[in-house]
Amino acid sequence: MEPIIYNHSKLPIENKIEQLYGCLSDVFGEKAIERLTITCDHLSYDTLNFTTSGIFHLHGFASIMKERLPWSIIVKVIKSDSAEKDQLEHHNYWRREALIFESKLLDELPDCIQAPKSYLVEEQQDGTIWLWMEHIVGQYACSQHQFNFIARQLGRFNGAYLNGRELPKQEWICREWLKSWTTASQIYAPKSEAYIERLDKDNERSIWTWFQSFSQQLESNVSSLAKLPRVLAHQDLSQMNMLLVQDHNNKDGIVLIDWQFMSISGVGEDLGKMFGLTMGLGIIPSHQYDALQSSLFDAYMLGLRDMGWQGDERLARYGFCLATALRSVWEVPVYFSLAAQLQKEPHNTKLQVRVDQLEQIIAIHRVMSVEADKLRALIM
Repeated sequence: MEPIIYNHSKLPIENKIEQLYGCLSDVFGEKAIERLTITCDHLSYDTLNFTTSGIFHLHGFASIMKERLPWSIIVKVIKSDSAEKDQLEHHNYWRREALIFESKLLDELPDCIQAPKSYLVEEQQDGTIWLWMEHIVGQYACSQHQFNFIARQLGRFNGAYLNGRELPKQEWICREWLKSWTTASQIYAPKSEAYIERLDKDNERSIWTWFQSFSQQLESNVSSLAKLPRVLAHQDLSQMNMLLVQDHNNKDGIVLIDWQFMSISGVGEDLGKMFGLTMGLGIIPSHQYDALQSSLFDAYMLGLRDMGWQGDERLARYGFCLATALRSVWEVPVYFSLAAQLQKEPHNTKLQVRVDQLEQIIAIHRVMSVEADKLRALIM
């Protein structure tokens, strides 16, 4: 019997029925599907990676041995974006996630971290690649307690590679993620010099003076991360990419999605990215930043120790502090551009809130950069 299709998107799913049946055989096993309904929805996000063309949710019901069973699959369409993203060493190499799925690398992660199952990686005639994968249903972290739980799992994940687990050797895994990201950020961020002459508040001038000094040390700071113990890292731990789940025994777990930025990085770097994104996305109120910074690192260290790593805690702290502070390469120029806009729109309350938030985030960056400098003198 022909499937019943409700396509609410531009994805030509009508031409992919054979591929869908192949994916469903992985979902249900080699059981004959007597009847199938298919709904295709386009999932909308405020921001998509430059190399992502669209994300689609395929779902419906399959009749198997007269039982009506629900099913749900995600199709992510990736594409080439620019010449730089065709390079293996680029932090956003466009084929990386497809290669990760094809390699089955995510099936070999330490048990403390889960990832979606990959059903099919399919190259299209238009040059895009379709990634057919498991649809994960979970909860987004929104409390300090939940972020601390994730940080401990992250510590266990990283700690496994510090205590004997072999790092993957595929050449398309990024080896210098923050070096690539800071280079790209300097190219694409707003040009601070275009705005600073219009700004005259003391705090704005103070940020500019610090940022100039920090930028002069950027190359040596980024290079120093290569001296840290190496771990496998996700490098995109935003709220939307971390799903809290429970297994059949009601045991809490974490599933990480969107592995496009996978890298081999220094211990602590992934936690810095997570903390920076949590602040930048406004998930945690600004008055909790200091407490969150402390509790995240404590939880991360517990995770590292859980896995038997007995290394110097200051190494992890250095990676954490510097990775967080390096986010200023993007966020300080954005701050200056918005502060200049606020001069023209002084009654724009939404803009004022964002400028105030960035000021508080940059204050955290500055403190953590100072701590990183002190640690570097002790451990490098």
